[in-house]
Amino acid sequence: MAATPWIKRIRETKQLKVFNKAKSWATPVGTAIKSFNNLSLGVTLVSEKEEKSANVVLVLGESSAPEYKYHDAYYGEVNVKTKPDFKPDRLHGRATPLMDADSNEIFFAVIFLPGKLKKATIGQKEVIVVHELIHACGFDEHDSTGIMFSTMMEQDGGLIEYFHEKDDKPMPPIRVGSQTRCKVKLLWSGEACQKE
Repeated sequence: MAATPWIKRIRETKQLKVFNKAKSWATPVGTAIKSFNNLSLGVTLVSEKEEKSANVVLVLGESSAPEYKYHDAYYGEVNVKTKPDFKPDRLHGRATPLMDADSNEIFFAVIFLPGKLKKATIGQKEVIVVHELIHACGFDEHDSTGIMFSTMMEQDGGLIEYFHEKDDKPMPPIRVGSQTRCKVKLLWSGEACQKE
């Protein structure tokens, strides 16, 4: 499955409320939310002051199996975990969506950020956060270019696709591939992309 929609009542708002529990990442998370919103993907991220009101929560993963306890009156209590290959000391994160069993749509998402990085620039952290926010929006795969490329490498204080075009620069600023843009916009606005 390449893309998974959010439940209708959230999708119709065209926004996701984001709460950041990863306080040491406050600056890159704030910058990432602004960068994400500038991509015009059909969904807007809004910083939420109350964790219980958020659709997406960002937390620090301090171990190889970080967990988050989600509680909701309708869905009950869910212990959210990453896959066991999560590495808290690497420049990557993990978005974990919770799915409604009846509709197979997302009703909540947790983003685990690496909690044991030895060194990383604010720009590198921003790239990680934007990548995971796009996954949290329902984009389940990776792209051949831009922010959703599966493997990034460090360069000049930023991150760049492992296989990139000659003139590409490290991110930020964030670049988004056409496949990512089309699929996320289709998920959130029903807007199909024009063929180029």
